[in-house]
Amino acid sequence: MEYNDHIDKDLFEKIEAYIHNRMDVNTRIAFEKEMGSDEALRNEVDLQRRLMASVEVFSHNRKEPVKSMTGQKAPVKKLNSTWLYAAAATVAIILVTWFFRSNTGKDEQLYASYFVPDAGLPVVMSGEHDRYDFYNGMVSYKEGEYSKAIEIWKNIALPSDTVSYFIGAANLNNENPAASTEYLVAVAQDDKSAWQSKAIWYLSLAYLKMNEKEKAIDWLSKLTNNEQAKQLIHDIQKTLP
Repeated sequence: MEYNDHIDKDLFEKIEAYIHNRMDVNTRIAFEKEMGSDEALRNEVDLQRRLMASVEVFSHNRKEPVKSMTGQKAPVKKLNSTWLYAAAATVAIILVTWFFRSNTGKDEQLYASYFVPDAGLPVVMSGEHDRYDFYNGMVSYKEGEYSKAIEIWKNIALPSDTVSYFIGAANLNNENPAASTEYLVAVAQDDKSAWQSKAIWYLSLAYLKMNEKEKAIDWLSKLTNNEQAKQLIHDIQKTLP
């Protein structure tokens, strides 16, 4: 697997800004185009994303319980001592998957050049049952255990658009685009959801991965102010007969 020989401060800060969605649209588009032609950069971004997620999760693995939003002490998810090995294995699996995916045809390359997994939400364990289950699932999501996260989230008593969005995202990350559409469609259609735009984006990618390009274009066209969506529509149209 190819990586950059080293990562300097400027590159690290650029990757950090990308992962945490602090780039403006044009900078993000340019950076993602750069990733599309630079395997070492793609691998570095993937590695840094998982390292950041691991640090974030590890910061909550301490004896002193964190406080929930209500001010009460809340339980903290205890990670198995072998989680670092599992995280390392996850990095290797995902990078290998990305490599093979990018070499299985133009359509797959197009999907791979635009697909970047949602990094998930910060993990803050809450004493409230549903919130605890949600963040418990988020720990699994961040460790790359998408199937486990999905099972946890499916059992939440009061599912929300946030839960539906992340179940959809987890299914797509888990190479199951058909299952992801079942959850993402509802969020993409919800004008009141804060996740609507992201749901539309990943729903479009799910349809692209399933080779349902017209559906992908239809959904992307709803992101009228998104330059990346416009570029993807253009790129998809070039592959149509």
